[in-house]
Amino acid sequence: MKYPIISLLFLMAKVAVAAPHPATSTSVLTNPQQGLYFQSQGFNLRTLGTDWLPTPQNKDSMFEAVRFTPKGSIESTASLSVRTDTLSKQGTLENYAKKWMRDYPSYGFEVLGAKSFAVSGSPGLVVDMVQRSKSKQIRQVILQRGQHVAILTCLDNQTSFQKTLTSCNQLVKNFEWNKK
Repeated sequence: MKYPIISLLFLMAKVAVAAPHPATSTSVLTNPQQGLYFQSQGFNLRTLGTDWLPTPQNKDSMFEAVRFTPKGSIESTASLSVRTDTLSKQGTLENYAKKWMRDYPSYGFEVLGAKSFAVSGSPGLVVDMVQRSKSKQIRQVILQRGQHVAILTCLDNQTSFQKTLTSCNQLVKNFEWNKK
């Protein structure tokens, strides 16, 4: 008698947090703040506890990416985009980044610096840039797992970039590759 009651309580707890229909708008699977929504793209990114929400992709972008903007801030120019890519078989993170950094000046960006680091034993790279003609500042964090890379790009006006960077860094800390 004891086990059926425990089983019933366990089942009721699961049903209490479940969506009325699988994968509907009230499901944890589709709540972007939980980060599970992005699993099909190879990563999780929780925005819970931050001021960032997913927004439609900019039409001018040449890459498919997930884009975030601060919620409730209509005048804000801040954004964080996340896109994934695959390294060539012999490619390293440094070579991948150097290829892109050579092109940045042709788009009006000045690379301020780059620094390698490691996260959970996987390589990462931070690249800081400015685009003086548009008064924009950018930080790219490139994370690698195997042959896959994720490029997280934080962008804002130079005047408000330091404030934006603090919250972007929080999102970067919430980034997780999907479990294999």
